[in-house]
Amino acid sequence: MSKTETQISCRTTWEFKNRLEAQAARERRSVSNLILKVMEEYLDSVEPKAEQPSQED
Repeated sequence: MSKTETQISCRTTWEFKNRLEAQAARERRSVSNLILKVMEEYLDSVEPKAEQPSQED
């Protein structure tokens, strides 16, 4: 991951925040880092893949 250059904020329930904090603690990472990791994995799974050039022999 590259250095953070901007900030995004959102509102959530206390319960959801507590769940994020608990999972981040289990993974020994910050809540912010957990959110970045999860969102990057999600975007990687849904963004169109770059087409690979055809390898003709």
